[in-house]
Amino acid sequence: MTGTLILLNILPTGYNININMTDTQGHLLVAPPNMPDWRFQKSVIYIWRHDVSGAAGVIINKKCNHPDFDHVCQEGKIHKTVPNKMPVYYGGPVLTNIIGVLHTKDFQLGSSNNTGNGPVAFTLDRSILEVIAQGGGPKQKLITMGLANWESGQLENELDPVPPRSKSLSWLILPYDENIVFTDKPDDIWEECVNRAIKNKTAEITSKLFRDQGV
Repeated sequence: MTGTLILLNILPTGYNININMTDTQGHLLVAPPNMPDWRFQKSVIYIWRHDVSGAAGVIINKKCNHPDFDHVCQEGKIHKTVPNKMPVYYGGPVLTNIIGVLHTKDFQLGSSNNTGNGPVAFTLDRSILEVIAQGGGPKQKLITMGLANWESGQLENELDPVPPRSKSLSWLILPYDENIVFTDKPDDIWEECVNRAIKNKTAEITSKLFRDQGV
């Protein structure tokens, strides 16, 4: 890792930055087996924002070798009292020195980004790191470094591509599953997610065929 970690200090805004919950917000994006973009190969991404301005999410299945949370606290001059080690996850190729937390909503700040009625939030605020370092904060949490980000209309084009881009290169979509997002075995979930998404898609196509045939 190069550069300095950035721990944002955000004041409560008094409103939620989400505009309209559309498409993938609160869902998982799963990279297809033949994903052409090496930055997202074998990735599972939780989308915490998707509206008319674009989309944003974090990769949830790629632990960083460095830094871990101890290093984040040391560099950010945060006093850590809990002895347990916590990993940091590679969240995506954008703003790779920004530290955030994907977490359950039992703990929130005024600056937390809520994903509609979903059970998790994403917080880019130094304050939540300070609380976690003292042993408090949300029950389930995933500390991330970097983001995945799409401009307006960009993700929609990747979900429903037009020629010459093949549909086999499209992202797969799964509903939120706490056992996937906060698993203690992140290295195993991509293949499981691909199989589950393909099974869901097959069932959807089969159901549509039956409906079209009036069965």
